[in-house]
Amino acid sequence: LCGHGNGVVTLWSPNMGTPLVKMLAHRGPIRAIAIDPKDGRYVATAGADSQVKVFDLRTYKEVHSYFSAAPATCVDISQRGMLAVCYGGRTQVWDASAIRGAKAQSPYLNHATAAGAKISDCRFCPYDDALGLGHSSGFSNLIVPGAGEPNYDSMVANPFETRNQRREQEVAQLMDKLDPETIQLDGDGVGKIRAAPKEVQKERREAALAAQLGKREKAREKNAEKS
Repeated sequence: LCGHGNGVVTLWSPNMGTPLVKMLAHRGPIRAIAIDPKDGRYVATAGADSQVKVFDLRTYKEVHSYFSAAPATCVDISQRGMLAVCYGGRTQVWDASAIRGAKAQSPYLNHATAAGAKISDCRFCPYDDALGLGHSSGFSNLIVPGAGEPNYDSMVANPFETRNQRREQEVAQLMDKLDPETIQLDGDGVGKIRAAPKEVQKERREAALAAQLGKREKAREKNAEKS
């Protein structure tokens, strides 16, 4: 997804030279975009018109729209669907209903940075109830109960994986990209012997016959020398 200065959000594919979808999201430049990390069905956009909108990528229609006191500088969505909106030195966190359910009436959490430090970026920590804020005075970490996914699938993402497990996971992901026919044995071909062409078979018979005649000739010469 890409946001543009005319308020349009475009959806691209790696094998296409033109955008697959164009959506007019805001009346002004797009300032931030965040995709729902759980299933990728929802996207939140923030524009210079002081609006934060949520779109359903299955229908490309607007689901909810919220106003911020100032144009948001960054947005992010947690694994449980919470929406973080930052503008100036303030942060608002909306619960999961702000995206998937009915429109929320008020934020789940409000926070103001010390001395009004300007926030430049925000990110939720995967598998943890934490929100990181990068601002002009450094970095801040907020505790947001219910933001992270408590139950993780180690076959999909293991936050405690070792170096060997990470290496095996990378190999498995590469193997998944290959065509199964290129990495599995042909059951019909196992145990079969490929017949050689007739020309090759004839050459082999002639070579074997010539070798047998040569042995006989050498035996005759050896017997003649003894007599």
